[in-house]
Amino acid sequence: MKKNNGTTFIVIGLMFTTLGLTILNEYKILQYSALTLGVTLTIYSVFVSGKWKKNQKNIKNKNSLIH
Repeated sequence: MKKNNGTTFIVIGLMFTTLGLTILNEYKILQYSALTLGVTLTIYSVFVSGKWKKNQKNIKNKNSLIH
């Protein structure tokens, strides 16, 4: 079974977003960069998870047709 990379991306995205909102708030360029990267990774993770779930559903349907 293939690993769901969407979960990894959402954790990393939330980490960057949190860093941008807390520790990096004194450095505006780093803050906005971390926020942008975090939000982008979080949104991308939704698409990766959706694709992974769709592939798992297709695999399950193919296996049920074989048996």
